[in-house]
Amino acid sequence: MIEARDRFGGRILTVGNDCDLGPSWFWPGQPLVAGLLEHFRIPHYAQYADGDILLQRADRHIERSSGPSPMTGSRRIQGGINQLVEAIAAQVDNSHCFLGHVATALSLDGDAVIVDVNEPSGRTRVHAQHVALAIPPRLAAELEYTPELPLEVMQTLAGTPTWMAGHAKFFAVYDQPFWREKGLCGTALSQLGPLAEIHDASPGAENIFSLFGFSGLDSQSRQAMGQAEFIRHATMQLSTLFGDQANNPQAVYFQDWSSEQFTASVADRRSPIRHPHYGLDFRTGTGWDGKLSFISTEASFGNGGLLEGALESGVGFARRMTGTGGGAQ
Repeated sequence: MIEARDRFGGRILTVGNDCDLGPSWFWPGQPLVAGLLEHFRIPHYAQYADGDILLQRADRHIERSSGPSPMTGSRRIQGGINQLVEAIAAQVDNSHCFLGHVATALSLDGDAVIVDVNEPSGRTRVHAQHVALAIPPRLAAELEYTPELPLEVMQTLAGTPTWMAGHAKFFAVYDQPFWREKGLCGTALSQLGPLAEIHDASPGAENIFSLFGFSGLDSQSRQAMGQAEFIRHATMQLSTLFGDQANNPQAVYFQDWSSEQFTASVADRRSPIRHPHYGLDFRTGTGWDGKLSFISTEASFGNGGLLEGALESGVGFARRMTGTGGGAQ
């Protein structure tokens, strides 16, 4: 298992007190997530959704509505989604786990696949019978393949948007749920920004509470503003929406995925307007068939872009390798 970062999880990132800076929720009707949580005995709880929601209009007027919150019915993992990552990674022998190893090229040598890797002490090569790339398709398109993959395959990879790669998330942690005390559920939608969508992200612990928001600014605007200034404006926005108590968070966290080299390509800095139609189904050809698979969440037809989609892609690969069924890709 080769991982470019110094941690496993990719776009899953939990910091502080259950602050999920990547995926935050799962939903009923997603059996793979639910099954793994049950298998590993990882508790989960309902997203807080009791109370009114707020709408901040472009003219600065704030409207209050009885809802319901768009997050009603969603679930969150106790301790953050990284609990699931750690449980899965623990099933793999440490001698087969390599962090800080960046794959740069793949080539065929008879029945073997050779992966060229930049690792902390230099360069190395890994030999395998089969390679499964769990990286975003656009980053997979930037690797060197010998022999080359068919043009239509490379075009499909390069043309598949990386889900949420152009976005950023902001967390503010507090010792009191002052918005709940005002009859608010913590959900706010803004036409003004810098946060476009805000939700209560409090963990299960009784003495810690938090709000988080998705950035409403595009990648270029965030880069021009800078992280410190973004945090300042985001905190001010929370204060405008929820009251002066929001000005004094215990901690703040900010993650801009568009600047993550192992998540976003240059093309991903512009986010798609709507959820793309995901799913990869092609023949790699030129000797690669049966040797190379693409198993990121974007490869899933049913739940592409979601945590469930990543698991679908991984389970499909495992079934193909063990001969228990699964589709092509």
